[in-house]
Amino acid sequence: MQTLAVFNPHPNVGKTTVCANLGHALALAGHPLTLIDFDPTGDLSTSLGLFRPPSQGIDQVLLEQATLEAVSISTRDEVHLIPAGKQLSEIAEGAVAGMGKGMLLQRLLSAVSSDQEFLIIDCPSNADLLVANILLAVDRVLIPLLGDQEGSDSLPHILQTIEKFSKARGRPLDYQFVMNRIPVRRRLTGVAASKFSGLAPGHFCKSVICQSEQLVEAQKMGRTIFEFRANSRSASDFTQLASELMQRGI
Repeated sequence: MQTLAVFNPHPNVGKTTVCANLGHALALAGHPLTLIDFDPTGDLSTSLGLFRPPSQGIDQVLLEQATLEAVSISTRDEVHLIPAGKQLSEIAEGAVAGMGKGMLLQRLLSAVSSDQEFLIIDCPSNADLLVANILLAVDRVLIPLLGDQEGSDSLPHILQTIEKFSKARGRPLDYQFVMNRIPVRRRLTGVAASKFSGLAPGHFCKSVICQSEQLVEAQKMGRTIFEFRANSRSASDFTQLASELMQRGI
């Protein structure tokens, strides 16, 4: 089983949208997988239609009060979801009595059903304890990056974080950037593309996710883009991203 974290320490870059739609794209291609909502806000759960997510989730697993299998929910064909759970925010803040810094996430992930090909984690933006455990445990990370000045300015910090956790792991943390919310009429080409890829050569996906109101509307309705507009440009973007990542051996 391959483990992938959708990560960016900065908020509002589309991590949850990428996680939900990439996951469904892989599932539609015949790859069973589990998504974990590691954000205390529970946005991944609601984006998949669970507007009243269960009270138990990955929080109970981290507290060793439940197994991954017990809190896993089948949401679509080939897609299982592990919700965040009500206590995840307390865990993120280190406010749970007897909760150590080492949550042994890597050991917990080994308990995922062997029939799952992928496990994809939606990372929070502002929860250092959770992010640390995720980046120490997963095989690789996918980093959605905005194609504007804010995205460019955030790159050095993200690369420093990757280097920090590579050293902590004692092995490289494989990573790929995917340009997200790129205006359709203003594709990231030429000088702009070189500016980004020059900072992390070889680590940018060829696929890009274009800006789309359809993605926003789909998420509000608790649906993926494949359920909302299967023939849309956005659906094609995520199909291409899934295919590219498979070719890279995610």
